[in-house]
Amino acid sequence: MASGLARSFKEAAALADAEGKDRATRIYAAIDLTDYYEQKYGPIFESCAKSTDHPDTSAFSFIVALGADGHVLRLYVDHETNIYACMRPALEKGKFPHPPSAPYYMHFEMSFAK
Repeated sequence: MASGLARSFKEAAALADAEGKDRATRIYAAIDLTDYYEQKYGPIFESCAKSTDHPDTSAFSFIVALGADGHVLRLYVDHETNIYACMRPALEKGKFPHPPSAPYYMHFEMSFAK
């Protein structure tokens, strides 16, 4: 575990909310990171939802703490679901576009509502 990182989901969420609001950081979060996540992890998420026996379809949130090189330093989840448990190994090994600062906290909210 990397030192100097948030110790809890709540602390990581506060840090994610406090991320810079400058133009470059907003563009990184809205375009670079979100597009990359959807392209790379969307299919994994769908596969986990289909392959998990009796998938827990309750909404959940997770936060990815990224290092300067884009590697995942740590994951935080508000509550464990079997779909998240299926996704976690891919996320733990993940590498995202280089963030504007590090550690960079990105909050993802997952919902199955249609």
